[in-house]
Amino acid sequence: MNLNKKLALIIFCAIFYVSTTISALPTGLVVRSSLYGPEAASSAAEVLPFQSFSLQLGLQPPKEITNTNAAIIANQRVLSAISDAAYPVTPGDVYRLIYFDGAKQVSMDLQVDSSYTIDVPRLGFVDASSLSFSQLKQKLFSMVSSYSYSNPQVVLLSTGSFTVSVIGEVEASRMYEAWGLSRLSSVLDCASSYASTRDVAVTSSSGKTEHYDLFKALKQGDLLQDPLLRSGDVVTLRRADKLVTLSGNVYRPGTYQLGKGEGLKELVSSYGGGVLPGSNIQNIRIQRYDSLKGAWEAEYADLLTGSTSLSSLDQVIVDTVVANNQSITIEGAIKSDEAYDATSSTALVGQSSGRIFYQFYPGETLQQMLRFISPRLMTVSDLEHVYLTREGKRYPFDTTKMLLGSSQDEPFVLQANDVLTIPFTQRFVTVTGAVVRSGVYAYVPDKTADYYLFLAGGATSDASKPLTLTITDSEGHGLERNSLIPQETTITIKENTFIKNLAPTVAIISLISAVVSIIHYSVLTSTYLK
Repeated sequence: MNLNKKLALIIFCAIFYVSTTISALPTGLVVRSSLYGPEAASSAAEVLPFQSFSLQLGLQPPKEITNTNAAIIANQRVLSAISDAAYPVTPGDVYRLIYFDGAKQVSMDLQVDSSYTIDVPRLGFVDASSLSFSQLKQKLFSMVSSYSYSNPQVVLLSTGSFTVSVIGEVEASRMYEAWGLSRLSSVLDCASSYASTRDVAVTSSSGKTEHYDLFKALKQGDLLQDPLLRSGDVVTLRRADKLVTLSGNVYRPGTYQLGKGEGLKELVSSYGGGVLPGSNIQNIRIQRYDSLKGAWEAEYADLLTGSTSLSSLDQVIVDTVVANNQSITIEGAIKSDEAYDATSSTALVGQSSGRIFYQFYPGETLQQMLRFISPRLMTVSDLEHVYLTREGKRYPFDTTKMLLGSSQDEPFVLQANDVLTIPFTQRFVTVTGAVVRSGVYAYVPDKTADYYLFLAGGATSDASKPLTLTITDSEGHGLERNSLIPQETTITIKENTFIKNLAPTVAIISLISAVVSIIHYSVLTSTYLK
């Protein structure tokens, strides 16, 4: 093996080892015991500066029109207007109307004036103030319909343009050139960093004012909040009500403008996309300027205890928890998201297994820890069959009594590397056998076997005739066909095994016959040749 091959093999092995090691690292939510107090044991993240208006919304700078690209942009606008059914007739648009007056072809160029009026020679005037390009075509077609065999055509030759004023919370008031498909977000690059993205006012030439939320338009896809502009519009930006920054160990750090009633929970979970593994969610740092003291001060909030209110210009930082050997693992039927709402629909129906790394205080007991994490337990948590694994030995607990304060057991002190497992309660019914979709289905009280058979798609053609059901509860006892089905029941539809097994048997016999025929033919052939 030459040197290059050896080097490539070494690099491949190193990459494989590192990737395998990283993928094997445990992930989960880190929760610190409340007995530690408010001091944060974490590594501090840097504060993110306030972003510009354009960066908050992810806006691209407008394309500048020069002498070299003016013709290209004009042609692109015409093609875009033709392909967009919603293109509105715009002042300055030039259309060509072609039709036949008897044997004579008539061609005329029509331009839309500033009042959205089109003068059609010999035919009259068209008010195009609320018409799209396609609607204008139909209007012109109806005007020349009196000519027999007129065969009319309308062609868009060029698109018009108009100006829009932008005032208010801006670096400087500006007039922007716009055209028929220009949207509100395309004329706001002059907005200051403190302008509101959640309440942008557009006043039309008639004096009517509408308000739009550009965050919903550009971050949540609600294009009704990013309308097309019209000639004479005036855009007014005002200062944001609650402008905050989010930085540190989150998925989407940035500058955000919160709505009315929104606080820390909404900022981290909704706007920031949630926290990354290892985040110190019990000591989220909030830096706030105290105008009386003339200095920035820091306070800490616990995301697990509910939503904390925020003030405008607050700086929120999610730090990373410093590694601590005094921790246990809690897994199973427990919510491991950073901000858990016990009344949510997902919590009520249960979720996949969660994992929490709990940093306990020296001498802390299992009872104390359970009371602290109790808001994260779910309705499907089997609290009567919880068990703790320590050095390979399993210790069972009825944690319901611990939470109610009625347990007579001695306090159980936590140790490093303990693993507490909270099982899920079984709330399912199994349907198997000759059904279309055999599997496990959610238990619904006061239902008979026919209900679950319907969920499974009914019996297949392989089912025995007449239909035979075997219903067995969790203790192995048989139930009647019309009885109410309890949880953990198994419903089995008997199959007609004769027909099912007949086809393979016939196939095997046919295969053996073919092999015997081939051998027999081979023997006869060899005998004949001899």
